[in-house]
Amino acid sequence: MIVEFSVIPIGGGESVSEFLVPALKELERRGIRYEVTAMSTIFEAESINEALEAVGAAHEAVFKTGIKRVITSIRIDDRRDKRVSMKDKVESLMSKIKEQS
Repeated sequence: MIVEFSVIPIGGGESVSEFLVPALKELERRGIRYEVTAMSTIFEAESINEALEAVGAAHEAVFKTGIKRVITSIRIDDRRDKRVSMKDKVESLMSKIKEQS
């Protein structure tokens, strides 16, 4: 499954990147390969439990920076008819863009 999540620290000032580093370090500590975008973080998980535990740990890591309020949004693509990776999804889209050029 592919997981996209966004953690928003509230009350830390204009830039939030310093508060997000511990969240990403939490994913690294768990051995999770992830991709950061301008608006969210995406990773692959083997199960719903793994996905939710990783996002929960990232959420809690932001609180450990001293932030008093955190908003976390999660989207999960849980496809069970075949295994699809983040890379597969991007490659599929890019090939369709090329086909239509």
